Amino acid sequence: MEVCKLSILGDRLKEEREKRGWSQVFVAKKLGLKRSSTYANWEYGIREPDLEMIKKLSELYETSLDKLSGNNIREDVTPYYTNKEEQLKQEVKKLAEMIINLPDDERKLVENMIKKLQQKN
Repeated sequence: MEVCKLSILGDRLKEEREKRGWSQVFVAKKLGLKRSSTYANWEYGIREPDLEMIKKLSELYETSLDKLSGNNIREDVTPYYTNKEEQLKQEVKKLAEMIINLPDDERKLVENMIKKLQQKN
């Protein structure tokens, strides 16, 4: 089967992934998919994820369901979150993952910077 044109959703997924410098394999793992080809098929427009997975993609890419689907594209639409508390949890989780993935010396530097900011306040 030859795919002539990417779906709007596929275009958006690829755009969001590349904006972050992530690979398809990385995104598939973040979503808990068993095969990265499942995610690749979404980007290529061969298949589409179910609604629950689209919600997960929206959270992962911190964008709205409308923007992912190409409906009512506006930059000021807030991402799908059940509430502000959930949004904060996602942001904290993302920040923690970024810090955890730093080399030891850089992670220690971030830790020291946070301690200094706490002392300052």
